[in-house]
Amino acid sequence: MKLIKLLTLLLLFTSCKGNNDSGTLKTEEKNIATNIVVNETDYSDESLDNLLKCGDYSYMDGYFTIPDYGCIYESNKTNKLGNVDIYVIPKEKLNLNVDSDIEKEEKKINKMDINNLKKSYDIYIFIIEKKYLKYNVNMDVPYYPNYPYKQIIFKNTNGLWKNTTTLNINNEDDTQYKDWKEKFLNNSNQISKDKKIELKGDYVIKTNVSSVETGDPIEISFYFNFNSSEAILSIGTNNSLEAYCEGTYSIIQDNSTIKLKYTGEGTCTSDEGESIFLIKKEKDQYYIKSKRFYDYKWQILNKK
Repeated sequence: MKLIKLLTLLLLFTSCKGNNDSGTLKTEEKNIATNIVVNETDYSDESLDNLLKCGDYSYMDGYFTIPDYGCIYESNKTNKLGNVDIYVIPKEKLNLNVDSDIEKEEKKINKMDINNLKKSYDIYIFIIEKKYLKYNVNMDVPYYPNYPYKQIIFKNTNGLWKNTTTLNINNEDDTQYKDWKEKFLNNSNQISKDKKIELKGDYVIKTNVSSVETGDPIEISFYFNFNSSEAILSIGTNNSLEAYCEGTYSIIQDNSTIKLKYTGEGTCTSDEGESIFLIKKEKDQYYIKSKRFYDYKWQILNKK
């Protein structure tokens, strides 16, 4: 009788142990599945905050960003999440009239601590997770995305990060990222812009160019006559070699800037950049720049 009771207890113990092991296994499987979906990458506020000091910001088309390749993945440094692009958009309108104003704002942003950055700007972070990256030591960027991949967009709101959307990039022809930038960043642009530029009459700029013969800087005057549909350029020099690209230019409106593009039939350059002039208006003053000039920066365009 005692032997029967002992066997019965042993069977009950074995059964209970089996049930407990089964329950443990199910719990572990559930936890592993949750980690894969949610916790594979640490998207804590702290990890996203740290990305904001990945590099220096530059002004680009109405917003500030880390130029070139953005904040690239480096497993042993600041960015351990993946390849990252950061866009910093002013919450209030900025009056950036000339290059010196832009440089001043860039220095201000780059000196800010993380908390002040989040208070003063709307910030978007784009992340291509490290699991989508391939390593190639011969590339300019050693880690590059392998198609298809997901690009996660975070926005900082009231000091906290929120995942706003995820782009599913299928191949190199996929334009979702480019479309998002063109549509959303342009709509969010808080840099002040003037209305359509309408130039009429005669304007001049005296500036340095690289001599065709020596490459040294020499001073030349550029005279522009504007009408409603085109501009005529005359160049003030006694050296005919320096007078290339004189003639007619089309006027192309591009947001707050106009582009003068050579359409004449005279002698010009094979470098298209040197045959283009950009003009903008800031506070009733016109500015011009061109790769034709010795210094490619905005300079005052004076009315004659």
